[in-house]
Amino acid sequence: MGKLKGIFPGLTVTLLVAIISFLTSSLHQSFDLLVISIVFGMLVSSLLGEKEVFLDGINAALRFFLPIGIGIYGLQLEFGGAEMKFWPIVAGVFIVAFFTTYFVSRAFGLDRTLSVLLGSGMSICGASAIVVVAPLLDSKKEDTSIALISILTVGLTGMLIYKFLPQMTGISPLKFAILSGTTLPMFGQVKVAAAALGPEVLSLAVKLKLLRISFLIFLACGVLFFMGRRKKRFYIPWFMVLFFVLAAAVNFSETVAGIRGAVEPVGRFSLATALAAIGLSIDVDSITDKGASPLLVVFLSWGIIVTMVFLILNVINV
Repeated sequence: MGKLKGIFPGLTVTLLVAIISFLTSSLHQSFDLLVISIVFGMLVSSLLGEKEVFLDGINAALRFFLPIGIGIYGLQLEFGGAEMKFWPIVAGVFIVAFFTTYFVSRAFGLDRTLSVLLGSGMSICGASAIVVVAPLLDSKKEDTSIALISILTVGLTGMLIYKFLPQMTGISPLKFAILSGTTLPMFGQVKVAAAALGPEVLSLAVKLKLLRISFLIFLACGVLFFMGRRKKRFYIPWFMVLFFVLAAAVNFSETVAGIRGAVEPVGRFSLATALAAIGLSIDVDSITDKGASPLLVVFLSWGIIVTMVFLILNVINV
């Protein structure tokens, strides 16, 4: 009973932040639930003053909800409905985006873990990729927060700029769908940018984004392999086993695919609660200590990636 009493204040605050974030994210499709959760958590944290009474509950929420959310996220990796003929293009952009961001990050003096987190967010699905990869890397909470905020910033900037690209460059609707679907970090940002050119462009961009999200399974395998070699001990956490099992099941079992819609909100809320806990527990000053380097990295990397994809699309004449 005493233990429950000790975690109650922090758990209550964490759940309230997650609920408010969940409701806020429904206001506009460009509002990413996970980023909102961590930002709101950080804002509330700055108002709490002495946080010792809340820490047990905050940490308990993180330990409980993060693995559940990651495990259930495997249901997102569905190939059905994706434009598989564009698989080579999506795969190529994924590789270019990850390694461009990683090496630019290293060139700016960022450590390996933060570099991988930024590369993951830029190459696949923004906040979701960062959240899945972070525990595999034993990432610091501050690094996870920095990566999320940096990727959100570049994604929102890109979403606004992309609306003007057709008029500025004369890019065709098909090429614009490919560009937006493969280079904007977050799902909502892709939808907002692509919708400006009509329902057909939006439909293709969304399908390419879904195909891109499925590459998270390859990234997760790569990170697990890398960490296994680094620690000289190959270990797969239970939540990643669930992640891989559900990713396979949703693609091969009609029953699992049918219940996906009912289970997904549980996973999303679990991840939102975990990100709220991270936001509540971090020291904001430790984030500012990193300076502007992460933001410079993602903007420079994004500029390189978009330019390369744009030029390649014109060369291969899609």
